[in-house]
Amino acid sequence: MPASAEPSPRAPSSYRYRHLRHRLGALALALLTACGGCSKTDAERAAEERAKIEQQIRDSNTLVPYRALKLTARAQGTGKEPEAVKALWKMVLETQSLPHRELTPEQTREVAAAYLKLGIAFYKAKQTLREHDEDDFPLLWSKLAAAPPFTGYDTGMEHLLEGSLLIILDTADRGNKLPMSDLTLYEFSRATPSPEWPGYLRTLSRGCRGLSFLEARYHYAAEEELTAYLAEVEQLPRTDLVLMSSRRQTPEQVRDGMRALGHFLRAWNRMQLKRDDPAAEDVEQGLAALERLGIENELTWWGWAFVHYKRERYPEAAKNLEKLANSPYVDEPTRKELLASAGELRTHGESLPIFQQQRAALILVQALVARAGGLEKILVTVLGEERAKQVYEPILWMDRVRTGMTQVKTEDMVREAGGVVDKAREAGSKGLSTLKDKLLGTDQP
Repeated sequence: MPASAEPSPRAPSSYRYRHLRHRLGALALALLTACGGCSKTDAERAAEERAKIEQQIRDSNTLVPYRALKLTARAQGTGKEPEAVKALWKMVLETQSLPHRELTPEQTREVAAAYLKLGIAFYKAKQTLREHDEDDFPLLWSKLAAAPPFTGYDTGMEHLLEGSLLIILDTADRGNKLPMSDLTLYEFSRATPSPEWPGYLRTLSRGCRGLSFLEARYHYAAEEELTAYLAEVEQLPRTDLVLMSSRRQTPEQVRDGMRALGHFLRAWNRMQLKRDDPAAEDVEQGLAALERLGIENELTWWGWAFVHYKRERYPEAAKNLEKLANSPYVDEPTRKELLASAGELRTHGESLPIFQQQRAALILVQALVARAGGLEKILVTVLGEERAKQVYEPILWMDRVRTGMTQVKTEDMVREAGGVVDKAREAGSKGLSTLKDKLLGTDQP
């Protein structure tokens, strides 16, 4: 029999077995080789997400009015305000004074015309923002004529402070008035620590960046940042903790508070990645830190319910859900939902919506914000009454702008921008891409 021929049916069974095993081995090796690039590591996925984050920041239209407002505020009085940004600021003032309730037909036309002009101003300002940068101008804090909040206060610290305030707004106000993730990603991308920063600020910037990644659903990048944050918390020297402590908190209590924050955030992120067992371990460590601080609230009740649920201790999980349901800061529909879930736990419910990441986050945030006195009180506590108003008013205005811009017809915007409708039609587009090309300077004759 030729060497290349198949063995005959009469060949010994051991020979046929070895022949089949070699073929299966070769097939397995080929499949492994072909799929070598199919399974990405967490680090590779995180790197891809970081590249997407950079692109999101570059392409975001939400950032145009936000950055233009900041650039204008920082440039005012310097004599170097870019013309396009000054024009945008003029439109900002016009739209701030527009009526927005019970409009007459005439007012409706006026509002539509104003938002049409504002849309054109946005695109022109976007090109300007590519050529001018807010960090080329004095810090916002210096405009307040107040002492810097930190020693060595610089542009990076200001971005960290602004990003942190936006996270407070986004977390406390779950109405999602704006795509806040674009704003926080932008701020924390610029909150780059310098060697002169205190260690605790470097660590907090890491945690804030991880939270912004989590909120924007970049979970692998968030995992990296939050893991690094927790490692840095353990390495913080006592001198840094003393700077953060007060009469009511010892340095070790400060560290426990930072531990609890990191573990709960990483648990939230891991739940979104469907990694419930590591998430439960994080929740347990966070609860241990809160116990050492003597804290018991809606977060601890939910945390223990989740841990007991994952450990199949269903009666204990049900008891903690009932505690959460009886909180005075939980509304009636949520109370009924929690009690129903507690009842299902007593019969060993396998999958409960109450433990899903987004649903649980909404319940807890609403309860904790209510316990703290509401969004207004939180802002006033953090910023003071006047500054809280200054911070929140632009957010409300930008929400109105977003709503108003959705009512602007693209064709009208194109026509008012310079009569390029025919060119847009020839290109087979709806006109908006042509408008962008014209106004952003990428349209070549």
